[in-house]
Amino acid sequence: MYLVWATAMSMDGRIADPDDSLDFLSTIGEGYGHADLFKDFLAGLDGVVIGATTMRWLLDGGHGWPHDDLPTWLVSHDAGLVERIGQTRAPLVRAEGDLARMFDEIDEAVDGRVWLCGGGDLAGQALALDRIDEVAVTIAPTVLGAGASLFEALGLEQRRFTLNEAYDGGGDAAIVTWLRQR
Repeated sequence: MYLVWATAMSMDGRIADPDDSLDFLSTIGEGYGHADLFKDFLAGLDGVVIGATTMRWLLDGGHGWPHDDLPTWLVSHDAGLVERIGQTRAPLVRAEGDLARMFDEIDEAVDGRVWLCGGGDLAGQALALDRIDEVAVTIAPTVLGAGASLFEALGLEQRRFTLNEAYDGGGDAAIVTWLRQR
């Protein structure tokens, strides 16, 4: 498994505001060229890991689970959340407790790229377990000042990444990818 933490954040490293809103993404202006890149990104995936807060945001916003064609691991203590998602085309597994065991199970089930879809707490736990291979971030032209951070965890050990790519994403947004140094 090759785990990619791909998300968007504000200039001060926030992936949501204090109310878990992603409205800050509207600060990205016209000319943002991410749609084709995202389509290509999705086409290269073999699975998804998503946290409960991100899934609830999708469901509450009327989006459903738009990537139900990919095997999905939902990290949540809330068994009712799976019921809210409903039928999916690919397997949906709810995981809780030992995330190291979950990542080992994904390693056995998936031979390829897995998207860590959100959120910052889950990303922090994955980083603490040394499971993140790549970080891909769209940076919106705004500062939030508070809210969940890119890696929402205390006491993380230092990890080193190497800049892979950085470019103008259009609409005043930047797109940056880093690869994990091993």
